[in-house]
Amino acid sequence: MMILRSGLLLAALTLAMISFAGTAADQKFPSKSIRFIVGFAPGGGNDLLARTVGQKVSEQVGQTVIVDNRPGAGGNLGAELASRALPDGYTILMISSSHPIQGLLKSGLKYDPMADFTPLALLATYSYLVVTPPSLEARTVKELIALAKSRPAQFNFVSAGNGSGSHLAGELFRIATGTELSHVAYKGTAQAITDLVGGRVQLMFSPMPAVIAQVKAGRLRVLAVTGSKRTPLMPEVPTVAESGVANFQVSPWYGVMGPARMPPVVSAALNRQFSEALKAPEVKDRLSSEGAEPAPTSREEFVRLVRAEYDKWNKVIKQTGIRAD
Repeated sequence: MMILRSGLLLAALTLAMISFAGTAADQKFPSKSIRFIVGFAPGGGNDLLARTVGQKVSEQVGQTVIVDNRPGAGGNLGAELASRALPDGYTILMISSSHPIQGLLKSGLKYDPMADFTPLALLATYSYLVVTPPSLEARTVKELIALAKSRPAQFNFVSAGNGSGSHLAGELFRIATGTELSHVAYKGTAQAITDLVGGRVQLMFSPMPAVIAQVKAGRLRVLAVTGSKRTPLMPEVPTVAESGVANFQVSPWYGVMGPARMPPVVSAALNRQFSEALKAPEVKDRLSSEGAEPAPTSREEFVRLVRAEYDKWNKVIKQTGIRAD
């Protein structure tokens, strides 16, 4: 009986020590600067969000969050660098919703987008705008689908490149509506928008910031937004689902990941710190001005989102044979 009591006492003391150690580690983190890798050049959406939220986290924790731009290979150079970092929470990576599926789109990656990372925090979600030139004789998604079906294989949509988010959204729309849309890939968004404005191509699924000036100037027409709900910036514009395509919904997002095998107490601390930063009014206003909506969630919810997005786009990629090589 004495041995049993001693064993129980030892177990209780061990659990208490583990709990205390975890609490202490949580309270100490971070105790130095955090390196926030962005796999794109300064000025883009990833960079803007990283700097906006990173600055607020820095103010909260009293440590500098240093944005480290490492552009190249569509963000993959930065991701590879982050995957090799120590999993101590002091090197983290800004990602977009295209991150989990990079291994499905490209061969020869030197990291595994799913296995080599720890999902930490969802930052923001946004929608694409379904835009056409005003000269196109379609003012609704329903009319667009009818027009596309009346011109089999002659109706096209443009994207910022093979495997880009705008490409994937267009392919999902094609599948969901049974239309024979032809894909035209550009090397970036600017030229695609130029040809769309000129009426040389018919359709694009574009991030809002890239086309908002053209929309306001009347050089492009918005038919719908791709997300699950309307955007506050254009409350009069319906979603694609509201427009009759019930099995279509695309809500791109931004998030933060760290290397694999991060201590749970550290990943929980980072989730809490970033989620708290997203609640600041100045952060909300900055993101909203870019058409993004802050989306603080638990780490567990973010893990589920990453897996769900991977499974969703894996089916589309396999069905269409999309490659980004």
